[in-house]
Amino acid sequence: QGPSELTMERRALTCAQAEAIAKAAMAGAREKGFELAIAIVDDGGWSNVQMRMDGAFPAAVDAALAKARSAALFRRPTSDFSRRVKEGMPLAHLPHVTPLGGGVLLERDGVFFGAMGLSGAREDTETELAERIAAEFAAGRIVQT
Repeated sequence: QGPSELTMERRALTCAQAEAIAKAAMAGAREKGFELAIAIVDDGGWSNVQMRMDGAFPAAVDAALAKARSAALFRRPTSDFSRRVKEGMPLAHLPHVTPLGGGVLLERDGVFFGAMGLSGAREDTETELAERIAAEFAAGRIVQT
């Protein structure tokens, strides 16, 4: 293997990008009529942005961060863990595993930037919105303001 095969491109989210993603998630939640907590983390699971919309319950903040960290650290959406636990796999006691949907990867052009976690609504609703926002980021439709 040559050196290029052993290296990985790493690009970090800027604070402005993370804020734009969180604002897009808030706008999507408002459209649906619910209040969420939103967490955006870098590729190592460390927080970039955390927000709690007016009316979101306080514990949603911790849940959103846990979902974002799980997605980032395991490089997979938390809905995968949720599905597996419902199928009977004992994943809930593994470190950093949050088996609830709403945590997604933030990727663009094959580059992993970080993850986002949403909490404060039904699991299926959080997952749907998170996947939509991640797809908008991947397509370059979320721009920093």
